[in-house]
Amino acid sequence: MKSGAVVYKGKYGATKQYAQWLSDDLELPCLDADLVAGQTLNDFDYIILGSSVYYGKMLLSPFLVKHLEVLKHKKVFIFISCATPDSDQREQKRILKENIPKTIMKEEQIFFLPGKLDIRALTVFDRLMLGIAAFFEKNPERKRVMTNGIDAVSEDNLIDLDIAVRAFAVTAH
Repeated sequence: MKSGAVVYKGKYGATKQYAQWLSDDLELPCLDADLVAGQTLNDFDYIILGSSVYYGKMLLSPFLVKHLEVLKHKKVFIFISCATPDSDQREQKRILKENIPKTIMKEEQIFFLPGKLDIRALTVFDRLMLGIAAFFEKNPERKRVMTNGIDAVSEDNLIDLDIAVRAFAVTAH
């Protein structure tokens, strides 16, 4: 069986929750991206990377650039936790294009997972910026989420990713 790890970077907890669930279910180490060195990544056959999106930017994007030489020689699965709905393919494609280096991007290995937005947990600055964005938002569904928040985080959201990782992990070296 191949060895893997879950590496994540988030801001308000959804990404970390998904990473912990994956780690527990697949019996893999769960690593905070801020504490991972490139040498550590060399120890694994595959890496599951998790990132939240903040103002349209994946928080893990600088990590991807920093460790690109190692990652491009690994099987990489990426999960992105955000409030962008599956129906907004245009925004999802923009997020991918602007945040993931082409050498590691394979769309069949990228999973958008519904996140959460707890307005009470936001910093004052984030709450202010969200309020401004909500004021100008024309899409009623997005405006509702920006105004009321949402919590769509569920372990069930990981089923497709879990299946893909397991299928790869059991293949011969």
